[in-house]
Amino acid sequence: MTDTVGESLVGIAAYENGEYSVPYRDGAASAQYTTADVTAILENVQLEGIGIPAYENHHGQSLRATARVYEDVVTVVVPVTETTGLVVALRNDTEHDPYEVIQTVEAAVSER
Repeated sequence: MTDTVGESLVGIAAYENGEYSVPYRDGAASAQYTTADVTAILENVQLEGIGIPAYENHHGQSLRATARVYEDVVTVVVPVTETTGLVVALRNDTEHDPYEVIQTVEAAVSER
């Protein structure tokens, strides 16, 4: 992932059936978030995933990812199933190719 986004990576998290893991979290960049904050964010991401089939039905195709752009951070969520997915958080201080980020996450998912 760092090859794709470099020093902009804030964190990588996974959610699966109500369980959460954070395999990478940049301490300095994510200092404003407590563990409880991160858990709440991941719970909300997972709850939003329940609605993915409705979006897919409306558009007639699979939803590959969602992105949220905040003042300081960008989050990219790549759902794997209705209750499983990966979240990548990036500093919003440089330009990123969102498709490259999504492809990198999808490649990591397919290796699992």
